[in-house]
Amino acid sequence: ERATGRDAPLRRLDWVLGLAVLALIGLVPRAALAAWVVLTPALFPGTLLAAASGLTFGAIWGTALALGGAVLGGLAAFTLARTLARGPALRLVRRSTTLARAHARLERRGFAAVLAARLMPGVPASGLYYAAGVSPVRRRAFMAAIAIGALLRTTPYALLGQGLASGSAIPVVIAAASIAMGAGGAMLLFRQLRASVPAS
Repeated sequence: ERATGRDAPLRRLDWVLGLAVLALIGLVPRAALAAWVVLTPALFPGTLLAAASGLTFGAIWGTALALGGAVLGGLAAFTLARTLARGPALRLVRRSTTLARAHARLERRGFAAVLAARLMPGVPASGLYYAAGVSPVRRRAFMAAIAIGALLRTTPYALLGQGLASGSAIPVVIAAASIAMGAGGAMLLFRQLRASVPAS
């Protein structure tokens, strides 16, 4: 059937509504990433954010969002600490021989130290980001370490959230295996770091 002139406004309305839906679809992931950037420096648990990502966006997109959000949120906390607290931290380091040795070690082995701490269960991620921000760890080394750490420690919770929502055991098993593998990697890294410390 040929469309009449009366149908033209309806077609335009459908077109506008379609664009609005596409815009909302694009805005939701951006809003979720913004939540990571704001809430991570505020010490909000990344595991809950990751699980919410899995519940909302599914296994693939939820995992990708959790990875990106964890890195951006960590970088926000790192930058905040480096901008506001680096000076006072350096003054404390100059007064303590122990802190000076730890400071030098972080400068040499910053990537390994941050990665080991990030993979270790029970270490608060936001606290680690702030501590790294006042340390001499280079920004690139920090970002690489927390990206690998998020892949093994944060994104599994997105899979866990999706698995609990769908009732499938496969994402839950993968998440548990990833967390266990990260903990094992953290123990190996800590042993290497201890072995590299010269005897005093």
